[in-house]
Amino acid sequence: MNIDPVKILTARIRVRTLILSGLMTAYIGLSLCFFFQWVAPSLDGRTDQHIAADSGTYLYFADALREGRGDPYVLAALSSFPNTFWFPVLLALVLKSTFAMVVANYAMFFLALALLKRTYAFSMGIFLALLLFNATTTISLLSVNKEMIDLLAITIFLFARRRGSRGLLLLALSLSLFNRFEVCVVMILYLVVESRLNPWRRRRAVTLIAVVVALSVMLPLLASRSLSARFEEASAGGVIVWLDSLEMHYLYGIAVIPKIAENLFGVLVNPSAWKTFDSFSDLANSYVLLFNNLASAVVIAILIKRRRFSVRYDLIYFAVLGFIIMAVSLVIQPRYMYFAYVLLCLQAAEPGVRHLANPVSRHQPQEIANA
Repeated sequence: MNIDPVKILTARIRVRTLILSGLMTAYIGLSLCFFFQWVAPSLDGRTDQHIAADSGTYLYFADALREGRGDPYVLAALSSFPNTFWFPVLLALVLKSTFAMVVANYAMFFLALALLKRTYAFSMGIFLALLLFNATTTISLLSVNKEMIDLLAITIFLFARRRGSRGLLLLALSLSLFNRFEVCVVMILYLVVESRLNPWRRRRAVTLIAVVVALSVMLPLLASRSLSARFEEASAGGVIVWLDSLEMHYLYGIAVIPKIAENLFGVLVNPSAWKTFDSFSDLANSYVLLFNNLASAVVIAILIKRRRFSVRYDLIYFAVLGFIIMAVSLVIQPRYMYFAYVLLCLQAAEPGVRHLANPVSRHQPQEIANA
């Protein structure tokens, strides 16, 4: 009896695929149950629960535009540029129903997975397990939000870099610009620091320090009015207000690491935040944040254990740049860093082959690598 090793290996792959597909189908089913039982009623006003962060705001803006109410608050909020309302409000305006938004979110999610699979060699099972462990993923799939668009934009960006497509690169930058412009800033910054324009291209730690120093000087000079206006939003008080004050006084270098840590782990180590967990009225700012922070701690622990939490790896370097830029926000919002969490999950799911400094040049045309 002849045994074909190739067929055996193929069969094993198919079994794993079937298992993963079955688990994903079960997840989708459970998420839809959660949507119809909890999320949808909170979005259409049948309950007063706060589950999906800013989704209610986007829906209100879309309704106001659709009905032609000319609400001054809505018009003022949508009139500035760059504007983080535009894309999610446009989705709510076009899709109209909350369930249609769920379908669109899942479409973006699976498109992102397909692009990632064609970009990197990684374990889809590990990646999905880490990604779905973060409650932000589930809530983002079930509501109108910016996180799923961030996921798609960052995935198109990675795919474009690997394939050397300038058109797709422009698409990723445009998508992020009209959704969450800070992500666009991170993408552009990554392109610059990885190009020949950066004399410290090979010295990534030095580059990161230079970025922090530049922000320490530029933020008070160029964004003092915006920072001062938003300072009142930082209602957490205590240490956060002090860190924000440092940021506005040329000391972002001191504030940046604590602010990143607060975004990634703050709820886990803040006993005062646990007091809100005795009620399900505000899931967005309690259990969702808790599992967001827990997921960040788990994936970083995995990366440290596997000796991969280092800026020698492109994905980690990209994520750290994202952490630095997103920590500029005066308000602690872990979901702002969701795109960076995706990068960490992807690095944790990759096999033992290292993606060290500038591996792009081995996989794509040099002119794109130096873009």
